[in-house]
Amino acid sequence: MQISLNRLTRICRGHSHNAFGDVVYFRQRLLVCYRQGTHHMSDDGCVIIAEINEQGLPERFQRLFSTEGDLRDPHFCVVGDRLYLLAHQRWSAVLGKAKTYSWFSGDGVSWSTRHDPGPDNWWLWRATTYNNQQWGLAYHRPSEQLDLFAGNLRGKMHCAKTAVLSKQQHGLGYPNESDCCFTDSGELIAVVRRDADSFSAQLGRSKPPYRHWDWQDLGCYIGAPALLCLNQNTAIIAGRHYNGKRLVTQLWQLAIHSGEISELIKLPSGGDNSYPGITRIGNQLFVAYYSSHVDNQSRMYLARLDVETEYLDVIKQG
Repeated sequence: MQISLNRLTRICRGHSHNAFGDVVYFRQRLLVCYRQGTHHMSDDGCVIIAEINEQGLPERFQRLFSTEGDLRDPHFCVVGDRLYLLAHQRWSAVLGKAKTYSWFSGDGVSWSTRHDPGPDNWWLWRATTYNNQQWGLAYHRPSEQLDLFAGNLRGKMHCAKTAVLSKQQHGLGYPNESDCCFTDSGELIAVVRRDADSFSAQLGRSKPPYRHWDWQDLGCYIGAPALLCLNQNTAIIAGRHYNGKRLVTQLWQLAIHSGEISELIKLPSGGDNSYPGITRIGNQLFVAYYSSHVDNQSRMYLARLDVETEYLDVIKQG
């Protein structure tokens, strides 16, 4: 597969810390969300949603926030004719716990009040829709464990399977950030970051009812993976990678059935960077990510990439 960088634009404003984003194409609108705060771990983090025009520039900004604490790592999830956004509040002195909150929109412009789907004190990293439910992996750092959750982002997310991947049961330390997609046959595919022992990312597979999982070592570190299935055999992974000299934002091609990955392209990046989101419009891919390679400050960027069209038979999600 050949991928080339067509355009790269900065999409944030101001001098604050801008990072940890996602991108989606919904109702003819290209939207990017990200966290904005004073610095990487400040308590004033809020979610910014930027609408992107045809020139790749932001033309509308919206803000979602919590009065109880820092919101971070927002991600989109399409649910039928609605777009959801979930974000993690890492700690609330008022509530005494970490929270997962969600908001929804019918047009990508007006957003609901927040909902509390849970789980508390577990980090539900992303969610994807299949068979009228939302599914996602949540991690718990103290226990070094991933659990599978399913449910409704407007209602409640419930644990569907404990210890999908854990140090105790699998001998693989600190699994955390992840992304999932479903094949047409209903198989659930997951890519998971790890930050212990070999630090190598894992590829997981599970068939309905998603009680048994098979894991395969991908042989390299991938931070904050974002997964886009192009067809039944091929997917793209975007994430943070250490190339032997520095951390970069990179894309890989994944052969779903064999689990083999190959490098596709390194995006302009350096310093504190990555945490990408990825989506497709026609024969182009859009990757939103942050980087500090230009002025040593964390900025949000949107890359437009051209890709060979024979790979773009996108799997339909239920």
